Amino acid sequence: MKRKVSLAIGHFQNKYGDYEALDIAKRLGLDAVDFETVGGRWDYRNPKSVYSKTDEEIAEYFTTLRRHADELGIEIGQTHGRITGFRDDPEEDDALIRNARLDCLAAGILGAPHVIIHSVTTIYMGADADPKRMHRLNYDMFRQIVPFAKQYGVKIASETFGDATGRGCCDFFGNINEFLISYNKVCGTEDFADYMSVCVDTGHSNKATRYNNNPSSADVIRMLGKNITTLHLNDNDTLTDQHKLPMTGTLNWNDIFDALDETGYSGNYNMELNLRHLGKNSRMKPRNLP
Repeated sequence: MKRKVSLAIGHFQNKYGDYEALDIAKRLGLDAVDFETVGGRWDYRNPKSVYSKTDEEIAEYFTTLRRHADELGIEIGQTHGRITGFRDDPEEDDALIRNARLDCLAAGILGAPHVIIHSVTTIYMGADADPKRMHRLNYDMFRQIVPFAKQYGVKIASETFGDATGRGCCDFFGNINEFLISYNKVCGTEDFADYMSVCVDTGHSNKATRYNNNPSSADVIRMLGKNITTLHLNDNDTLTDQHKLPMTGTLNWNDIFDALDETGYSGNYNMELNLRHLGKNSRMKPRNLP
């Protein structure tokens, strides 16, 4: 079965703007994109952000953007929303929920069926955070976000984690068993299972193999099975989050694609790459792309 080839275009969005980023995707010959709504550009507290406007104005922006994508023949297969997770800080956590609602609103208008959201992370909560606290915060965060997914007709895709950058340890939810416990608890609430899924980040899962006897990225895929609806395909050396092209690091890509076939994955093959790995002389100037 032929899969659509997709790329996370956040780098292009930040450098050239949302419309030009879609134009670049078209000239690259992509079938689909992972549209990013991450960072200060997408925060209602930033007066320059689209998210600071009324729902009607936000809807108008994304409706026009989707029309542009449709004209190009580019599918917005997924969006990438909140990446910090709850911090047990009422002000920051409330802001995350308010922005996550807008992530879901944007995805629904763009026609993207999935919004990728990161779990609570050891990066902010500390390597010695109480496991019960981590699970409580993660559950509370998704419990508040999932109703927005239901409201706007999208699914939340919880992303697999790896090590905790700067902490020298496995991220708490980089442990796939802890990830599954939390994911299943959210899915066991009301009808939330209908609005939850998983995004496997192959690079994250590869980094996690250094700790806790975590399985390979391919075996993570097998464990998560049909819950997987989106992908962040990228490679690394297990030590840092390099976001290299597949087959340029240490991952076993034959096993990964075998695992995807075994689980019946039918979504896009979406790559999340650091394009600097293509070389300093390979600048992607949008006007000059083929």
